[in-house]
Amino acid sequence: MAKALWHINPEFSELRDVDAPIDKTGLIRVESKYSLISTGTERLVSSGLGMASLEAFMSVPYMEGGFSLPIKYGYSLVGVVTSEGTLKGKHVHLMHPHQSECWVDASSVTVLPDDIPLSKAPLISNLETIINAIWDSEVSIGERVMICGFGNIGVLLAETLRHYPGIEICIMEKQAYRKQLAKDAGFQVVEDIPSGLDVTFETTSSAQGLQNCIQALKHEGKVINLSWYGSKTITLDLGTDFHYGRKQIISSQVSQIPHSKKDQWSYAKRKALAMKLLMEYPYENYISSFIPFGDSPAFYDSLRKGEQGDGLIWCIAY
Repeated sequence: MAKALWHINPEFSELRDVDAPIDKTGLIRVESKYSLISTGTERLVSSGLGMASLEAFMSVPYMEGGFSLPIKYGYSLVGVVTSEGTLKGKHVHLMHPHQSECWVDASSVTVLPDDIPLSKAPLISNLETIINAIWDSEVSIGERVMICGFGNIGVLLAETLRHYPGIEICIMEKQAYRKQLAKDAGFQVVEDIPSGLDVTFETTSSAQGLQNCIQALKHEGKVINLSWYGSKTITLDLGTDFHYGRKQIISSQVSQIPHSKKDQWSYAKRKALAMKLLMEYPYENYISSFIPFGDSPAFYDSLRKGEQGDGLIWCIAY
């Protein structure tokens, strides 16, 4: 029988049995192989800090329960189609809660190219987030940028931007382990807040991270905010040069394609671009650990407490 990960209350997660649907008409069965843990968002959701008023906008396909908990939640999942039909044996990607097997509409899946390793494919959805962030930033050749936070979003963003010609990238990260990984990967790591930057990217889900990004900007510079704060309230100091410096804070996330790109890009085309990037660049080097599905409730208990240990990107292995 299939198992799904449920967050029961802000202190407890568990695996629950999942019954196959009685009517399977139009559905395909996907045997899960890997799924990505989106640590920032899933820490909020598993802690009951997701805003119920935003549930319609922030939910994922096939989610059950709600942000008030309990909830069956997840993000980016890859597996193999095992039901009869033209897709049988195909490796696919879809948005789905963490679950060992699932019955879904065939329109929910994207068939993966043969040359993408399945263990690397869960990164597709985060790369779509990275694409949106770069589009929103309008960063161009010769500009100076800072990425605040070298976690699962920050590292993918840094690895992508380093292939842009003439862009100067620096990383601000307070955690010693991640700071050293950034240095080992060849990125410039700054201890003090720089100044005069064209674009900063905030990925820390912290008020201090966002404040640092604002302070580092030049006149009319942009902060691209990739963090979701859920029901948390943060305080910022906007009384110095934020106003007269005409600095901008731009929200960026994956569920909508930026308005400036809608005429040229569809969701399918953006996903194809994410898969192309995945095949070209070594993002898999930043996957820190594959958590056995049976151990995932314990991992989320640690995640809620901020005790998940050193790492950048975690995936679940089924």
